[in-house]
Amino acid sequence: MGKRMTQEDLHFFGLKVVYKDLVDNGFEVLNVRREMDVNPQILARKEEMLYFIVVRTATFPEMGILLPDIAAKVSHHAMKHKAVCRFGSVGVANAKGNTDEEMGHPEIDGEYYINYKGLMPFPQ
Repeated sequence: MGKRMTQEDLHFFGLKVVYKDLVDNGFEVLNVRREMDVNPQILARKEEMLYFIVVRTATFPEMGILLPDIAAKVSHHAMKHKAVCRFGSVGVANAKGNTDEEMGHPEIDGEYYINYKGLMPFPQ
């Protein structure tokens, strides 16, 4: 067994998943904040539009969840900057796990199944 990911490891992994998706889809990434208590984590631009992106990552079988108070704060901040808010929900599973419990413990430098369906608008 390898070393399990901490919450910080998991968060950074999720940021990398969303970052790659943004770059692959033509976004210019302006800034990435690794700190878990900073929102939004990613500031990006595409076609002159500014994007505030909040990323949340969870382990199998869960998905990252955007809490309503965080969404409200980021939305309020985004209005001042005429930015669009998006949410990246990432789920990570240990690909070598044989049971649901083992799959729920991704390991550093391990193999993963990633559940990510792209950026989503903030819930209204």
